[in-house]
Amino acid sequence: MHCAPSTVKPDIGALAILRILAAALVLNALLVLPAWWRDGIIGSVWIAPEALLLPAWAAVASGRRRATLLRAALGGLLAFVIVAGFFDALVQSVLGRPLNVFVDPLMLRAGFHLIDGSFGWWQAILASVVLVVAVLALAWAMFRLLRPKVHLPGMAAPAVILASALIGLPWMAGKLPGVESQAWRLLVTQAASLEATRDAHARLMAAADAPEFEPGPLPGLAGRDVYVVFIESYGGSALERARMAGRLEPLLRRWTERLGASGLEAVSGRMEAPIRGGQSWLSHASLLSGLSIDSQVWYEMLLENDIGLLSDDFRLTGHTTVNVAPAIVMDWPEGDRLGFDRIYAAADLGYEGPPLGWVTMPDEYTLHTFSESIRPQQEGPVFAQIALISSHWPWQPVIEPLEDHSVIGRGRVYSSSIGEGERAAALLFDPERMRRAYVRSLAYSLAVTFDWARRNLPSEALLIVLGDHQPVSLVTGREAGSAVPIHVISGDRDLLAGFVDRGFVAGLLPADADDPPPVSRLRHWLKSDFATVEHLP
Repeated sequence: MHCAPSTVKPDIGALAILRILAAALVLNALLVLPAWWRDGIIGSVWIAPEALLLPAWAAVASGRRRATLLRAALGGLLAFVIVAGFFDALVQSVLGRPLNVFVDPLMLRAGFHLIDGSFGWWQAILASVVLVVAVLALAWAMFRLLRPKVHLPGMAAPAVILASALIGLPWMAGKLPGVESQAWRLLVTQAASLEATRDAHARLMAAADAPEFEPGPLPGLAGRDVYVVFIESYGGSALERARMAGRLEPLLRRWTERLGASGLEAVSGRMEAPIRGGQSWLSHASLLSGLSIDSQVWYEMLLENDIGLLSDDFRLTGHTTVNVAPAIVMDWPEGDRLGFDRIYAAADLGYEGPPLGWVTMPDEYTLHTFSESIRPQQEGPVFAQIALISSHWPWQPVIEPLEDHSVIGRGRVYSSSIGEGERAAALLFDPERMRRAYVRSLAYSLAVTFDWARRNLPSEALLIVLGDHQPVSLVTGREAGSAVPIHVISGDRDLLAGFVDRGFVAGLLPADADDPPPVSRLRHWLKSDFATVEHLP
């Protein structure tokens, strides 16, 4: 007995159509929600035309191997677009720039260590597991979402595919209000990132042979200590937003007077940091190299290539080069490649007090230890780069400066500060409270830095204090630029003349600047201003 071959009956009922529409709405939501976060506007995008591909796949009969492979490929692509959309929104919120899929995956390790330091190791592991599971689940969900919902006979399936293409493609390429293809946007932005990446690579390679990047002595600074102090997350927005400036401007005016009473003069300006929201080491590398280093890839290329650095310039001048880095808690071979003779990471600073959240030790302790222990160990003049971290996210807890520095010792005195202030996790969901915590921690860092200068800076020395980058956009707002304040302090007025000629103003309150020069220009300014023996003591 022979059975007639089975046939697939058309399924084009109302229930099938509803299933298609529901799947399309789910996919559309997954595509546009990251765009709302990225743009900071609910409703900036309403329709992602990629969702119109669903009816086409709904017309493909199940059970065909080729169709299954295509579903897997398309599902993987859509999952990638959605994941990239969420990461693009995250990068925009934190760093104020689009995602670069070619270099930003290198930041995942730094993100792990940030969560570890702020909330704990197990929380960092949990976050990593959740991320991996979420990505795998999304890929599987996309594969299932594209499962055929109807079975059409004959030429009906190709007709539906063609109709979807005719409807979807014009929308993807067009500029209709509320309509934006997230896949097309990702393709365009990453093509631009690739081009920018290639240009940066060319500039980096050209610098290796350019005369202005060759190491050279700075005889005008011979015999003098020179300190570069980076203050974490000290951005121009702190002096531009009224609520933050209301606390910081009086502090800067007060410390201008106190420094003056101690025989020190200050001039201030603004410069453009290469990054926003994080990756402080890129600003450090930009100042040292004289090149704008704005990604981890270029940072690693800088380390691998023979490009002269500011540390080389000072070594040729006769200085011992010192890097004080309380944020470094692991092996850091990069420090040697950056040309420093001595590196003092967190474990080398002798701190026995409590960690303050992510911050390993207070800025007051770091600066005190430099003057009391590190500087006396060095013979001759010193060039020191000091990276302060008390104003690092999550800005909790905030402590008060000590009046009596004789009690600092190994830092156990700070134990009384543990438990003060709000929990860091609570600030994540309240931008206003986050801004208040940011301003308090930044005020602390500025106060202890200027107080240290008043107490310890030799009159013939040169001190440069600047921000490494703006804080995250939750603090600054998305419209904020990349400018950071810079203060140059010395008891020798002649050392400040070149900065005044470039528009720096007297005191610690910098003037507004429409087009501030990049931080990378500092190395070139020092080489230009101090290439002679005019300022020898």
